[in-house]
This record gives sequence, C-alpha cells and structure tokens, in this order.
Amino acid sequence: MRRRALQAVLLASAFGSLCIWAVVLSMAPRLRAREASNRLIEKAQQIAGGADPAASRELVDEALAADPENPRAHRELAMHLLARGETEQAVGELERAALADPANSGAALEVAAVLHAQQDMEATLHWLREAARREPDSGLTYTVIAQCLLESKDIPGALRAAQRAVALSPRYEPAYVVLGSARWQSRDLPGARAAFDEALRLRPSDVDALLAAASVSHALGLSDPALDYARRAVGAGPRDRRAWLAFAQLLADRGRAAEAQQALSRARALPTPGGSSRP
Repeated sequence: MRRRALQAVLLASAFGSLCIWAVVLSMAPRLRAREASNRLIEKAQQIAGGADPAASRELVDEALAADPENPRAHRELAMHLLARGETEQAVGELERAALADPANSGAALEVAAVLHAQQDMEATLHWLREAARREPDSGLTYTVIAQCLLESKDIPGALRAAQRAVALSPRYEPAYVVLGSARWQSRDLPGARAAFDEALRLRPSDVDALLAAASVSHALGLSDPALDYARRAVGAGPRDRRAWLAFAQLLADRGRAAEAQQALSRARALPTPGGSSRP
C-alpha cells in the first residue's frame, strides 16, 4: 500500500516537472525573439543621437519585426515619431507600450506627458490615474494629477490629489507648492501660505514658491512678510524677471518709490520668457 502511494507521489512529481518543462519549451522561441529585439533596440539607442537617424529607425523596425509585442520597441518607435513631429502616431505607440507592460507606471506617465503637450487634458488625466493605479504610493504622480486638475479648474479634485501627494511624499517640495496653489484657489489663504512655507523649508531657493508666498501674504494684508519673500526671490533668482517685477510692485505699494524704480529697471534689463527684454 505504501509502495503504491510512493509511486503515485513520484509519478505526480514527474508529471508536474514535465508540465513545467513543456511550458518553458513553449516559451523559448518567444524569449529568444524578445532578447533579439532588445539587442536591436540597444543598438538603435546607441546611434539614435548621431548623424544617421535613419539607421537607428531601421534597427527599431527590425526589433519590431523580431518581436511585435516588445514594449521597448514600441516606445523607441514613439521617440522617433516624436522627433519627426508625428505626435498622434507616437501617442499610439506609447499607449501600446504602456498596455503591454501593465506594471510600469513610468510608461503610463510618458503617455500622459505627450498628451498634456497636446493639451488633451481628459486623456492626460486618464493615463495619470492609470499611473497612480500602477504605483499607488507615488507622491510625484499625485502631484502631477493635482496640477492637471488645477489647470482643468477642478479645485476640489486638485486639493484632494495634492493632500494625497504630501501624505505619500512629505519631503517632496513640489507637492507642497501644488497644495498651496490648490488651497489658494479654494480661498484658504492661511493654509496656502503654510503650504508654501513648508515648500520653502524643504527648498529655500525655490523662486516660484517664494513668489507665491509673497502674493498670498500680500493678499492677507501681511506687507512686511510679502516684501521679505520677494526680496528672497530676487536673491534666489537674480535673472528672473518675474521676481524683480514683484519686488518692484511691493516696494511701490510701501511707498518706496526710488527703490521700486531701481527694481523695475532691473526687470526691464532682463529678457521675458519669450525672449524680449521689453516689460
């Protein structure tokens, strides 16, 4: 009786091993195809920035022919399409790569970034939420979601996403900047200032946070702190025209006309974001 039981166990074990090897052998051609495809992609990436982009593209096409389901190959094709300005086709390739690699939150973020550049906010938010689903503890992803919701004028949604961002990543300074912006838009000015101060505690030289803190302090009637934030902004960003303009305005509001004129002259000497030096 025991011998039969032992034989049954051994047969079951052997059968299980055979099944495993059958699966391995059935996958072997796919694994070899993926390896060959990846080697071609690596070669394509090595010459992508050179003088012969056509040769890099040919390698990408070969990689796709070797393994049509390889997400790396589809992503690399998307990079070539973006370089040629074929954005719609590039989005399709990035989406295909992201869908083929469902655990990769970075792939979903790449799709979102290209869609955001196209100003397709609905699709951008879809892929950002997909990235958050894939990596639910990413404060960076929730920060970007909050920023996009602010751009979409969904202030309550932006506030929730920003709160989630700082809870997940309490040392990620941009999350506090977005939280401050969301609170400001929701008319919570003290809360906004507190968020900007936390951002500045983490990164004291952030010009955007300094200017935001200056503006919200001015709105609260706190003229001395507002001027101090602006002074710190021009110290942190002496080539930032916005900082000098804000500093000039706050000096003028305090009746310090001569100093305000000097700050305005500094602003006029700096280029605008578009390249012009005119105010």
